[in-house]
Formats: sequence, C-alpha cells, structure tokens
Amino acid sequence: MAVNVMANNYTYDIQQAGYDFNQYDLKGEATYEIFLSEFKNFPWRKQVGQNTGGSEPTISVKDSERKIDYWVSVIGQPNEYAYLVGIVQPKMVKTMFGFGKEKEVRWLSIYIAEQQKTVESTFRLFFGGNIQALKQELSKLPLFSEQEAN
Repeated sequence: MAVNVMANNYTYDIQQAGYDFNQYDLKGEATYEIFLSEFKNFPWRKQVGQNTGGSEPTISVKDSERKIDYWVSVIGQPNEYAYLVGIVQPKMVKTMFGFGKEKEVRWLSIYIAEQQKTVESTFRLFFGGNIQALKQELSKLPLFSEQEAN
C-alpha cells in the first residue's frame, strides 16, 4: 500500500555502528517504500552493540516541511536487541526552571519498540503526515528518554 505524500519533503540518512555522532551517509529523498526497503535490508543484528564509542546504527528521516525528524536505531546485542524510535520536533517550554517565558525548542523523545512491525507502522504514519496518530501510537510504547535536542 503506497503512502501518498510528496517525496521532496522527506530526506534520509544512515549512521553505521561506530560512526562519529555527527557523521552520516546522506541518501537523499525518501518515501515510505524507500525507507521500508532500507529498514528491512539494514544489517541491524550485525551492527547492534558494535558502536565502539560512536553511534549505534540509525536510519533518520527528516520532514523539512513540518521540521520533524523521526529515526530508528537499536540497542542490545546480536542475540537480543530492541529498536529505539526517536522523534525530534518543535516544543514550547518555559525557561528559568519553568517560571520564565515560553520558547520553542527542538525536543527529542525516544521510545522502545520491540517489534519490527511497530517500527514499520509508526513510520507509515510519519510518512503519511499523520503526526497526531504517530504521537498517539508512540505514547503506548515505553519511554526510553526525552530531552532538548542538540
């Protein structure tokens, strides 16, 4: 089933295990079908736990229109691992420990997705522009971490 969106809003990149945190292989325009192929063919089991002080393997997709990034990575070991999905999006926060004025920041929320089908279905929502439905689905997953993005 094709997801009907304009491909030029989405780009993606890949980090192999052990890459410096600022090192990416830029891949270009993305569609759900391109993402799905990359995701299914990526050597997750081979690369999990092989970060050698750098990043874990990650596929990141950027929606330039909405200014939202959505990515998938892994944690664990080759014999037992889980996916992490992370969303970076604009969020209003109060400054000065919650007492100051509100300002917009880029906010990162990371969730644990134990099943491949969960990753696939949440990326389908992302590529379909169904951000509210995506947030609802993510809220059902265990929260791994959240913080202001760099």
